[in-house]
Amino acid sequence: MKNAIAILSVSLLSFAACRPARVLVPESLQPSEQISIMPVKGRMGLQIGQVISYGPYKTGKVRRGWTSGYDIPFVLRFQAARQKIRFEQFTPDGSSATVACVSKFERTDLPLITDFFSIPLKYRNYFAGVIISADSGKPWNFVIYHPDGHFFREATAGFAYSGSKRIELVALRELEGQPEWMNLPTVYGFEFRMDGKTLGAVSLVNRGEVRLRNDLDPEVRLTVASMATALLLRHNPEDNG
Repeated sequence: MKNAIAILSVSLLSFAACRPARVLVPESLQPSEQISIMPVKGRMGLQIGQVISYGPYKTGKVRRGWTSGYDIPFVLRFQAARQKIRFEQFTPDGSSATVACVSKFERTDLPLITDFFSIPLKYRNYFAGVIISADSGKPWNFVIYHPDGHFFREATAGFAYSGSKRIELVALRELEGQPEWMNLPTVYGFEFRMDGKTLGAVSLVNRGEVRLRNDLDPEVRLTVASMATALLLRHNPEDNG
């Protein structure tokens, strides 16, 4: 089994060496006047004073780890997490949000997560967070199962919700021009959907890329941008091969 995986890995690297790897995104996100396609800046390099930007979207300085005085209920409940990220997300319309994310939990933390999200989480590997708008103070909570991929391919990789509103995250597992036999459980990015409509996508390959529809509601735009940034920060660039 290990030899087979090694052979597939070498094949993927050879494929990637022939042309720059690009995530295969839905047809609705292909270049058009309605879609903004934005390369990511700030993902590579030192994490000290890190700022992520793509197009007119940007963050404040990213902080890894939390201070005890950071008074957000989500943060206070997950102080024991081994990987913690928080940042301010800004959008071109002047909106902003505070975003706090956690991953790499101890198994003993699982009851807290189940209680916070009020959903049964049966997987060990997940990424979760809260997005709080500076204008409304309204929180959006999100959770993603197996953010790096898994042989059991769930149709929906995760979701974000605020009251009755719900955004689904669908894992993107294919690269442009990649033969079907090379499709592995690896997750290269995520598509964001709401009420059956594609809102945008984030690519985690190399430096990263974000695609967003230009006609999104400001609240939804802020939420999707915040999740895209969180995923870019969580994903170690070295993991992209």
